[in-house]
Amino acid sequence: MTNVFCGMDHVLLVDDYSDPEKHKHWAKHLLISLDGKINCFIQNEKVICEGIMISSNVLHTVETNKNDVLVYLFDETTDIAKEIEEKYLKDKLYHVIELDTVQEIKTIWNENMKNLKDAHQVEKAYSNTYERILGACNLNTKKPYIKDGRIKEVLSLLKDTEEITEGIIGELAQRVYLSQSRLSHLFKEETKISLNSFLVIMKIAKTYDYISLGENITEASIKAGFNSPSHFATTNKNMFGISANELRKDVRFIQV
Repeated sequence: MTNVFCGMDHVLLVDDYSDPEKHKHWAKHLLISLDGKINCFIQNEKVICEGIMISSNVLHTVETNKNDVLVYLFDETTDIAKEIEEKYLKDKLYHVIELDTVQEIKTIWNENMKNLKDAHQVEKAYSNTYERILGACNLNTKKPYIKDGRIKEVLSLLKDTEEITEGIIGELAQRVYLSQSRLSHLFKEETKISLNSFLVIMKIAKTYDYISLGENITEASIKAGFNSPSHFATTNKNMFGISANELRKDVRFIQV
């Protein structure tokens, strides 16, 4: 099963990458193997390691021997992505994580998340686990603190919206009495991620939700707001590296 955790400033995939294809997307990566070494193919290089950070828009894939890997994706608009660039990548394609740090992350994950099955338990344990893993990487673990009531209302409205339409920013702006440009600026200021990027994540999340409720990919993607199932498949591949074929497996999407 592929578990997809969707947070305000990141997405986490827990997957065995049993049939990987080379792909690239606009997100910084943090990959941690939960059981032994993995083979990372980055552009034309092969890197054998247990943990690695990969820059965005870099062609890559991994071979995991069917062992689960934590794959964190940080959109380029987020503060975490900028911090990874400044502290570790510095215009490099990748940075191999020290084994002591990898072991600490594995311990944190296994002690807090490994045996949880109930969705409520998973959501409850996830936030602290995420902060501790970032802390192990010496990354700022301060969560976005949303103070503005208008942005809180926008997030609430998005959560309850069935379909993310092309005109939704205008609709949201009208509901909170802001111009579209002011809403976009304020949203980024409060959440540390751009409104457009967040809407893409929400649209993918809703598609997965509808699939989990029994709808097929075509029905689910159109209902969530994509123009077509191929539009969803392309966006999903660009954002998460999961192809449409991967969706034939069990996928659980968890909003955190």
